Amino acid sequence: MTRFHARTAALAAAALLAGGCFDHAVPAGRDVVARTPAEAENLRDAVTFLDFHEANLSAFPEGLGAYPKLRRLSVQGQKGAAAVPASVAEAKGLVELDLIATGVKDLPPEAASLPALRRLYLSDNALAELPAAVCGMKGLDYLNLDRNALTNLPEEIGGLAGLKWVRLNGNRLSDLPASAANWKDVRRLYLRGNGLREVPAAILGMKSLEQIDLGENDLTEIPAALFELPRLHYIQLDGNPRLATLPESAEHMPQLTHLFLHRTALTTNEQARLRAAYPNPVVPHLSF
Repeated sequence: MTRFHARTAALAAAALLAGGCFDHAVPAGRDVVARTPAEAENLRDAVTFLDFHEANLSAFPEGLGAYPKLRRLSVQGQKGAAAVPASVAEAKGLVELDLIATGVKDLPPEAASLPALRRLYLSDNALAELPAAVCGMKGLDYLNLDRNALTNLPEEIGGLAGLKWVRLNGNRLSDLPASAANWKDVRRLYLRGNGLREVPAAILGMKSLEQIDLGENDLTEIPAALFELPRLHYIQLDGNPRLATLPESAEHMPQLTHLFLHRTALTTNEQARLRAAYPNPVVPHLSF
């Protein structure tokens, strides 16, 4: 299975678990797919998905406005497509744009005007800075920035108030901007493998948050407010080798389903305290 198809399958499965979080997605099997520019030309009036991740492109596709039903575009892994032209804005119905591992470093300002865009994939591009156009994509509900070289995010990213799923794994972040507190609808937030020494304060006001991954960082304590978020039920704190204790609020989460704490410094007494708080060995799942 290619990385593209693995990612697509994972997203589809996760969308089902999300309880309709991404119910605007094209149902599996209903896309009309073109895998080469020639196929796209032949299917011009019907194609909904230009899946060019194996098309050996020499440049980013032009003339996207000529495909009236186009909703999804993938140029994943196509280094020749790293320079995204202003003409991308012609794809008025584009819902999903996949630029994974293309080497893209910037996006044209016109990309921010894509009216239907909901899902943007920018992982594996060694990005040191977030392209400014991303902060103008007000309709986004899914943003994947995994495995880049980001040390910070601009305050303007807080303007993406519709985000529901944010992936920031494998960067170099030490915090989130204060404006991230505006992500009132975020349900999944992944920050594994960054440089976090404290839980970003912006997270503590995300009342819709259901899943969080703070694993593989350098956290030494977790604020009580994290465990008081009303919908949070899936928590990954594994791989924080200096984390030795959790606040009392960690014992009072009736909605908790998963808590991962392996490869931390939690003592046997701390582990026993949590097991006593959640005696059912199946739900929640406690991992030490």
